[in-house]
Amino acid sequence: MGVILSFASLSINTGGLDAKLAQEAKRFASLLKLASQEAIFQSKEMGVSFEKNSYQFYVFEQNWQAVTEQDDIFHPRTLPVGVKISFEVENVPVVMKKTNIPQLLLLSSGELTPFEVIFLPEIEDDKTIPYKVTATAIGIINIVRPDEDEN
Repeated sequence: MGVILSFASLSINTGGLDAKLAQEAKRFASLLKLASQEAIFQSKEMGVSFEKNSYQFYVFEQNWQAVTEQDDIFHPRTLPVGVKISFEVENVPVVMKKTNIPQLLLLSSGELTPFEVIFLPEIEDDKTIPYKVTATAIGIINIVRPDEDEN
């Protein structure tokens, strides 16, 4: 049931910048949950690397191999126009540049790199509230809006 819901959330297509941010955050969180499950069930290490407007999944098979366009689920993702990513590990911003190794690890043990990925407007002074996808080391993945996570 969870896998079916994940696929449904991946295919949502609505308009507006706020809707785009929400959609991309949900898509990313769903893909991460699915990749984490895949890593556990297949006993293989997976990872993700980030650039400002895209992200790429990797699989470890003697070395890190980028997942290609031919993969129906984990193919490289480019964000819609107007959306960018900010990525932090343990509250430290990560430099996002083209790399052939993942910056975020999804291990076969179920653990992953604790992180925050923020989906925000490309235009700095846009008043649209960004969405944040967070994860703990034990694999708990959440989506929050930064103005809502201060409790």
